[in-house]
Amino acid sequence: MGRTELEVLDANDAFYRAFAARDPEAMCALWAVDHPVACIHPGSDVVDGLDEVLASWRAILGSDGSPHISCSHAEAHVLGEVAFVTCHEVVRGSGRLAATNVFVRERGAWRVVHHQATPIAAGQARPVPRRGPAN
Repeated sequence: MGRTELEVLDANDAFYRAFAARDPEAMCALWAVDHPVACIHPGSDVVDGLDEVLASWRAILGSDGSPHISCSHAEAHVLGEVAFVTCHEVVRGSGRLAATNVFVRERGAWRVVHHQATPIAAGQARPVPRRGPAN
């Protein structure tokens, strides 16, 4: 695994640390400001635009019912100045979601431009082979 993939995985880890800490300001700091952004939360329609995306994260992370999420099986795919990470979101007490986080290199850092998570149907979750360091 190269340095760039590790940088993208670090950005992905920061996303899930902000989620786990229920820290809306940390989450908001991870999103791109110079590029279009969108988000699809489980069970919701597309949320478009930075203001709307950040408002959705503030609402989720500020809610008493905010889920406890951790990330597993993260794999980075770099396409020049754009990258995406596929992973599983482990929801405490509820199972796993399949997720994709898309990043763009902006102002010298990898910033989120899109997040999507969806439930994995019963019997459809597959073990993902680990590559490199455990994630």
